[in-house]
Amino acid sequence: MDRPKWGIGALVFVGCMFLGGGVGSLLGSSQIGWLIGMGVGFLGMALTRLIRKQ
Repeated sequence: MDRPKWGIGALVFVGCMFLGGGVGSLLGSSQIGWLIGMGVGFLGMALTRLIRKQ
């Protein structure tokens, strides 16, 4: 069975999402933390794809 070819962008997205969820939990609103983490993760994923194309 072949492993999927996930790039660094996927790891950046998941890392930002979990960091946002953790910070949101510490501040008392985990849902907002997850959403902010996802937004930052999408931006980070786009940035890594942009850097890789150059």
